[in-house]
Amino acid sequence: MTSNLHFDLYNNFTDSVLILDTEDKILFKNTHFIQTFGNVKNLAKFANNFSFDICVLDSDNLFKSSPVNFAVSSKESFCAHSIFQKTKEQFFYYLITAFFEDSNKILIFKDITKEILYDESKKKYDFIRQQYITLAQENKQFANLQHQSQAQAVKLSLMHRITNVIRESIDLNKIIDSTLKEIFNLSGAIKVYYASLNGNNFVIEDVYPSQFKKVKGENAKFSQETLKNIYAKQLNISGCMKDYLNSNGSFPVQLTRIIIPVYRLHNILGLIIIYTNRKNFDESQNDVLQSIAAQLASAIVQASLFAQVKQQNEELENTLKELKETQLQLINSEKMASLGQLVAGVAHEINTPLGSINANNGILEKLLLKLDDSEISQHLKNINAIDKEAIKRISSIVKSLKKFVRLDEADLQLANINKELDLTLELIKHETKNKIEVIKNYEEIPEIKCYPNMLNQVFMNILINACHSIDSQGSVTVSTHFENNILTVKIKDTGSGIDEKIKEKLFTPGFTTKKSGIGSGLGLAISQKIVEKHNGKIYFESQKGSGTEFTIEIPSV
Repeated sequence: MTSNLHFDLYNNFTDSVLILDTEDKILFKNTHFIQTFGNVKNLAKFANNFSFDICVLDSDNLFKSSPVNFAVSSKESFCAHSIFQKTKEQFFYYLITAFFEDSNKILIFKDITKEILYDESKKKYDFIRQQYITLAQENKQFANLQHQSQAQAVKLSLMHRITNVIRESIDLNKIIDSTLKEIFNLSGAIKVYYASLNGNNFVIEDVYPSQFKKVKGENAKFSQETLKNIYAKQLNISGCMKDYLNSNGSFPVQLTRIIIPVYRLHNILGLIIIYTNRKNFDESQNDVLQSIAAQLASAIVQASLFAQVKQQNEELENTLKELKETQLQLINSEKMASLGQLVAGVAHEINTPLGSINANNGILEKLLLKLDDSEISQHLKNINAIDKEAIKRISSIVKSLKKFVRLDEADLQLANINKELDLTLELIKHETKNKIEVIKNYEEIPEIKCYPNMLNQVFMNILINACHSIDSQGSVTVSTHFENNILTVKIKDTGSGIDEKIKEKLFTPGFTTKKSGIGSGLGLAISQKIVEKHNGKIYFESQKGSGTEFTIEIPSV
């Protein structure tokens, strides 16, 4: 008996193979057979799916005249064409070959469906082809007319697209790029340039496709004859071996170059330059190219006017911004000057009676020492001590106010920011007393050159805002840090936080979340300008209901 190893060789066949023993029982099915017909176990049932593609006249029983049955029962080698019905709608053609090997019968099923269908298709194709040739001959004249109509429609469609681009866009670069792309497709070009007239030179501004963009910015020089046609506003078509006279390298073969002047009234604005393998252009196509050039000229003029208006608007906006900033600085300067004058006047008015009170208090203290140590005497001494502390407190506040405004310190000077923060906190004690805990996280920091009075104004604005954001009890943490020549001041509160919707407006002059008459909306705007004057940065992080932290960064150089 043939070994299974020998049968396995049939798995390499691209045809289906079935091997039967001497009793016509299935011994082996190769892989292709199983993939095609499945795991067949009943040979008789399998055979019923096959039939001859011609009628078998010498069979006694037509129901058993399956070509598979013939192949199995034949005592000699057998070969026949058959039809295999896979489903109700699916039929396949097979060439069944049967022969003996080592007393086993080998059946090979070769799928010839494609060959049969090809023959049928070829007959149909030949018939249809003949009909097509006849029809083509009859409609040749009509096709020519149709082609001309389609070409005209394409040109009109192109004009319509370019016109829409020009009407819908004010971006000159986009208009030129779209125009070059459409011309590229229309003319079957290799590349298309747009060169603008700059003085006496034509400078290449754009190119399509982008693989040739290295020529952008080059001056394109042409012969005197070509220039004569350009300035006469005439379309120029010529053969060339180079892009232009001064271009590097040359083409492998001669190309056709079409130069279309782009002009408005009597002024040449630029050129559209087309390079193509095509040798001939009909008049209608030339007309389309010149119409495109006219549309482009209008777009260039329109875009130029728009650019001028846009530039003027930008200049006006910048001027308005500068005026607002100047106005803000004037307001701040005037505010500080008025505050300084007011503080100086108030300090003078307070110091005069304060001096008298202080002198009288000293005299009273000496007189009390001469009294007996009675209960009244002790009570008066306590009152005198309290008055003495009150006088020191008033004197300290007056000195702090004078230091805060510093009208005589308008230049850059060295200052210790930790001390400046303490000075500001001293002046706003009325805001924090019995309500807000002030936490100081000061680091050892060097003195920096700055405008101390201005920075104190920044600290006061932020600290007062922090206090106002706390409804009942809370804390304000003030931290300082110095690293990489940058002084950092952080002021963090446990207040109500800032709404996400108004964060972008916080530094806008005039914007305030406080009630009318309480806030001017200038505090943070002025603070930002003061920090910028120090070449620094001011920013914040805040979450509604979770407090706010302002960060001020001042470079020390």
